[in-house]
Amino acid sequence: MHYSRILIIKPSSLGDIVHALPAAAALRRLYPVAALTWLVKPEWSEILEGNPGIDEIVILPTSTRRLLQTVRLLRAKRFDLVVDLQGLLRSGLLAWLTGAPIRVGYAAAREGSWVFYTHRVPLPVAKAPWRLLDLHAVDRNLAVVASLGAEVRNPQFSIPSFPSDQLAIEAWLEEAGVQPGDQLVAIAPLDRRGVRSWPLEQFVAAASALSRAHGVRIVLMGASADDMMSAQFRAAVGDKLVDLLGKTRVRQLGTLLRRVNLLIANDSAPIHIAAAVGTPVLALFGPTYHVRSRPYGNGHVVLRTGISCSPCEKLTCANPNQFECLRAISVTDVVEAAMRLLEQPLNVIR
Repeated sequence: MHYSRILIIKPSSLGDIVHALPAAAALRRLYPVAALTWLVKPEWSEILEGNPGIDEIVILPTSTRRLLQTVRLLRAKRFDLVVDLQGLLRSGLLAWLTGAPIRVGYAAAREGSWVFYTHRVPLPVAKAPWRLLDLHAVDRNLAVVASLGAEVRNPQFSIPSFPSDQLAIEAWLEEAGVQPGDQLVAIAPLDRRGVRSWPLEQFVAAASALSRAHGVRIVLMGASADDMMSAQFRAAVGDKLVDLLGKTRVRQLGTLLRRVNLLIANDSAPIHIAAAVGTPVLALFGPTYHVRSRPYGNGHVVLRTGISCSPCEKLTCANPNQFECLRAISVTDVVEAAMRLLEQPLNVIR
């Protein structure tokens, strides 16, 4: 069947949107002349800007009045196919409200959202109840579009790099004194929810050890400026620190992560963006299930302790030794893994 007006529903979060990019690329290859629209929350829309496979970005508002306006807009576009990659009650309801005759989503979608689909895609169910699926999120999304006949081998991520963003990042690096031969190790020490974070003092210790290696500079990155955090890294790293906390907008993250040699981070959006643009990742996992959300592709390293209660997929820690699953990852293990990744040929990833 041919579709001419397609809507992808994947409003959030940033890392999950990156995981859906190969599915969008596969849909574009399958329907090269179709009008492809993506429904996304405003804070994450920049990651889709300039994507050659997407014709239109529609913002999902937060207010009820504006949401009703958006629903009317979506209905007016008369989509003939909606692909819900979010799989929640709200996204399933939105798919139904578009009036599209074909609505595709996961058969085991959460919150009963599957009732709004005309076509439900079954996926392998894992043995443990909290492990929703033993598939990586990228492969889960690809399975949905494969059910439509899309070719999903060799997944393609598209995160464009804009000249203005390249100039801005090069200016920041030049201002910090970065030289052409320097190896740049980016560190993103916090995750958005704050429960997946390796302890900050251990990040600082690892940055200090790495900065003593010849030619290694530390690029500190994060969504918000934090003077106290900057001061801790500055005290440990000195003039080898490139402090970009709070400086980069969402659209610039891909450009920045293309520029560095390695990213060290928790289970958070930066590891998925880095993997998508071909930069090696050293990811630190604790309460979340690494099989489902590790950096996608080859050449990356995941460090985890594997204690009995990890992964638990919970937002609060029930272990008397709070966040032992993260704290038990040693600074030595992180530094040694980072140095091995820095020594591997770039063509392992890029």
